[in-house]
Parts: sequence; C-alpha cells; structure tokens
Amino acid sequence: MAFWVRLAAGLGITCGVGAALLLVLYVSLRAYALQRRRALRAKRKPKLTDVGVAGPKGAKPGVEQRKVAEAPSTEAPRRSAVRTGHGVARDQETLKREAELKRDTLHIFRRMQAAETPEDKAAFCGEAVELYDSIGSRVGSHMASITSGRIVFCNALMECGGLDELRQCHDSKHEAATELVERVVPIIFSS
Repeated sequence: MAFWVRLAAGLGITCGVGAALLLVLYVSLRAYALQRRRALRAKRKPKLTDVGVAGPKGAKPGVEQRKVAEAPSTEAPRRSAVRTGHGVARDQETLKREAELKRDTLHIFRRMQAAETPEDKAAFCGEAVELYDSIGSRVGSHMASITSGRIVFCNALMECGGLDELRQCHDSKHEAATELVERVVPIIFSS
C-alpha cells in the first residue's frame, strides 16, 4: 500500500511541475506574440512626435497634443498596398482603376438622368452595357478583379439613383436597357 501512495504522490508532483512549466511557457509565448504584434503595428503606422502641452485653441488643458510626422523611407520603392476590412491587400493601381470605373459609370448614369427623350436614355443604356462588358479589360482579367469592378459599377449605379432610370427604360422596352438590367440586377440583389 505504501508503494502505491508514494507512486501517486510522485506522479502528482511530476504532473504539477509539468503543468506549472506549461503555464510559464504559455505566458511567455503570449508576451512574445504581443510584443511582435506591437512591433509590426509600430512599423506600419507613422511615428508620432510630441508638440507640447499647449495645443490648438479649444484643446483641453493638461492634455498632451500630438502631430503626425512623416516616417523616413528606408526601403526601396515598391507597389504600395491598401488593406481592406477582410485582410485582402489591394494595390494603389487597382484602386485607381476602380475609381476611374466609378467615375465613368457615374458620368453615364447622370447623363441618363438628364436626358429627356427615351431614345437618348436608351443610347446611354447602350453605353452602360459597353462599359459593363469592358470591365475585365479596365480593372484586370482575374475573376476577383472583374467581380470587384462589377460591384463598383453597381454601387455607382445605386449611388446616383440609376435603378429608377433603368426601370423607366426597361418599361419602355429598349433592348439596351433590358441587357443592362440582365447584367446588373443579379449583382445588386445577390446579397
């Protein structure tokens, strides 16, 4: 019986020491990971410099004011990427192409809104169909780029109230309006 008691006590002590070592290892790894995350964030964000306690008018007294200073670039120039909400990096060139697509889309739909005759509106629907079909060549041939471009197109359409204009053109049985509705409506109502 004494043998089993000593064995259980030895096993208990061994397990306790092992658990304590694992706890110490866990805490040290968490601290290391936190330190690495902070270092990466500090590297990404511009450095802040102190301006002093006396801030601009309306600032609370005793609260230290800060100003953003330009971080010196020590790296070789490369394509800069912008992180979106889901962790997908998109470079500045892609964003520029999407902005141009949005500008052109808004231009077409605003001209459609200003048009007075149904024939003019149908012509603008034809232009919109051509623009929609050229999205792949404008923003990139990858499916992700095309889908993103289509979403930009539809968002621009919704922004200027183009859906109401499309409905009017579609009701007047213009072929270009029907083609545009067939392309745009599945994307708008897919979510």
